[in-house]
Amino acid sequence: MDRWRDNISFVLVDTMESGNIGASARALKNCGFSRLELVHPGKFPSDEAGWFAHGADDVLSSVRVFQDLAAALRDKSLVVGTTRRSGKKRGLTFPVRDVVGKIRGLAECNRVALLFGREDRGLTNDQTAECSFMIRIPSSAEHPSLNLAQAVLLVAYEISLASHPVQPPPETISTGELTGLFERLRNLMKTAGYEPKGIRDDEKGIMADLKRLISRAGITPREARMLHGIISQIESGRGKGKGEK
Repeated sequence: MDRWRDNISFVLVDTMESGNIGASARALKNCGFSRLELVHPGKFPSDEAGWFAHGADDVLSSVRVFQDLAAALRDKSLVVGTTRRSGKKRGLTFPVRDVVGKIRGLAECNRVALLFGREDRGLTNDQTAECSFMIRIPSSAEHPSLNLAQAVLLVAYEISLASHPVQPPPETISTGELTGLFERLRNLMKTAGYEPKGIRDDEKGIMADLKRLISRAGITPREARMLHGIISQIESGRGKGKGEK
């Protein structure tokens, strides 16, 4: 298998129907992918998942199961969510075909997670807050909702057709490392007395937008060390300033 394909994980969150897990495994194998991960599935393993996998037993047998989303994303550098609707709380949303090249390119050297939400409601706002950006599958306005396994198949198919990037992007830090950096930045902002301004602003929303912005930047390990160093110097300077008073 191509390395970039092996770096892409299709992550199903809070899946209700085990048949969709099996059908998703089959869809991934159809398109040359093999990494299927589950977060808090309703029922797995199950005979039904095996029936729907039909020939993709190897994909199904290597499924990784996590009890919470944070654990599933800890080793991923790029997190992309799927949605059928857009909105301020969901961040930037693109038609899937417009960003498959970016996903394909980043997967050359980085672990990528593609998130699919629960069948009846999709990803929650808290779950989309973990994503760098969102993708949607253009469909009929009269009936835009797709079956979970169908959505997995269409996204996998589109990415499988993406052309090879001219120059692969550099390695970026994982979600776990990004979270640590972001928490230090948030604590520094609070210590500095930053407060959201305006009746339409709120701390949670601003912090979610800031985290998406930092995530989309694709921070390299060297850049992360530089930012940690800057934060440490500011923290040290503030400590000295307080001591002199």
